[in-house]
Amino acid sequence: MGFLLCVVFFLQTPAQAALPSLEERAARWGSLQYAQSSAYFLSGIPGLPQVVFPASPVASRSHLTFDFSATDFSAADNSISATRFNASQTDFFAVNDSPDDPPASALRVPDTTPASGVLAKPAELPQRDTHIHWNAANRESLLSTGIMHTFNLWTEAGTRDALNGPWFQNWMHSVGELRGWSDSDRFMAPYAGHPIQGSIFGYIFRHNDPRYRDVQWGDGRDYFLSLLRSLGYSAVWHTQWKIGPASEDSIGNVMLHASPGFITLVDTPLLGALTMLGEDALDRYLIMGLENRTANRTLLMLTRCFLNPGRSFANVMAFRKPWERDTRMGIFGPNFTKRQQLLADYRYNGGPKPFEFVRRPNNSSDKDPNHIYPKAAPIELAAYPNFERFAGRNCIGGGGSGAARLSGNWQIVAEVNGCLIMGSSKYTQSGDSLFYGAGPRWTPLATRRWSPFAEVLFGGRKVTYEVDNPALENKLLNAWNDGNGTLPHYPKRSDWSTEVSSNGFSLAAGGGLDVVVTRPFAWRLINIQYTHSWMDGVDNIHPDNGVRITTEAVLRIGTW
Repeated sequence: MGFLLCVVFFLQTPAQAALPSLEERAARWGSLQYAQSSAYFLSGIPGLPQVVFPASPVASRSHLTFDFSATDFSAADNSISATRFNASQTDFFAVNDSPDDPPASALRVPDTTPASGVLAKPAELPQRDTHIHWNAANRESLLSTGIMHTFNLWTEAGTRDALNGPWFQNWMHSVGELRGWSDSDRFMAPYAGHPIQGSIFGYIFRHNDPRYRDVQWGDGRDYFLSLLRSLGYSAVWHTQWKIGPASEDSIGNVMLHASPGFITLVDTPLLGALTMLGEDALDRYLIMGLENRTANRTLLMLTRCFLNPGRSFANVMAFRKPWERDTRMGIFGPNFTKRQQLLADYRYNGGPKPFEFVRRPNNSSDKDPNHIYPKAAPIELAAYPNFERFAGRNCIGGGGSGAARLSGNWQIVAEVNGCLIMGSSKYTQSGDSLFYGAGPRWTPLATRRWSPFAEVLFGGRKVTYEVDNPALENKLLNAWNDGNGTLPHYPKRSDWSTEVSSNGFSLAAGGGLDVVVTRPFAWRLINIQYTHSWMDGVDNIHPDNGVRITTEAVLRIGTW
């Protein structure tokens, strides 16, 4: 989708685009990082120095220096060095490859003493905006949701038919059908399409989070804090998309017509965050590397969109060009000319790379810089594939868990997982299992890199057995004929499928081993649990005693 949007925008983009903003013109060649009031140097506030580039570009990069008396930046030499200038609690980060700081003469401070001898008090700079732009973020998310609903209504006659009838009653009935793990979609939908959807919501949030809007892969703690915030926002909005008041359940009653499952509620935000991480890594290493080799606008636009589909679609939701970046200069107009000059200098004159990553300074307003973070994570979130075997049947799926630390050795854990029961005698038969539970976890070596644990979870299990009648399904669909046949409404799954389910108390006890990869992440190498359920069997499914094996990715919150 993002790639197609890039093609559409490219066809409508004139050869010479409008002049870029001051922020774009001042943006670092590669990755300009600026902190706090640097935004005000670029915002056009009266009395503050503005960014002015030479009218006729030169063949090499110019060193950016402050000239407060002339209120502009002057070209000092043909290199760029990473330099921080401080004035009235103001930080500006310019890009630099030169090992030397600019000469003292390059920084001139205006004389604030008028002829009368009375000191003039400098104007106070406004505080940098650090508040999340909730209204804009929610509007863009609603627009994205509206586009998805429009596509469904346009292409699915069943979704259009579901608009008839009692809205609230049908919505609640559809939500009530949620069970198990699988939703019967093929691989590409849950493991490719849904993660991109999760990344779209995540990038929408990042674009409207001024504190972390310009983070890049490699920015350390700030990057992972931003990713965690995006994950939470994505989880809320995707849950709304699946079961909320403006969801597939409320507009289309999808779970009344298709196999429901928890898979999208779990994998969309989690895999969406991993998709963002992947897109950010591709942007830094592959796309930026390409921009150090060519200024071809068509190639850069299509590469940015193809390798960053989630970011591209989120840009469009904010009515921006899909290929825009907050961390690098544009690719049209004067920026295109400048790109060509920087590349020529790099290739033929031995100049530095035009685009290089510079780690942004940590956001000191978040925490005390002297704060010591614990080695034992106060909060852990885990996602995992799930394998379980009971009564001679394999059950494959996935799940997630959350743990809060009560003391140095103890955590309280809550867990939900589901799996598709394999080995049915006929392809028309299927079954699934849903487990939910909570309990204590013992972690005697929580501060070590290698940390064994043991846990006991108390909760419940729901097993569902279903038998489909494909012949009856086809007969009903033909009778409905997309609303033009004899059947008045789109047939529900219950019209051609028989379902039997059972609930009961369940227990899971076991343990495993964690290895801390970095402070934010750990890998639960293995978690083996014995499971027992006090419930009646469903057809030939008997989950009385079983063994569950998982390997888990763990996000450790509070250690960084």
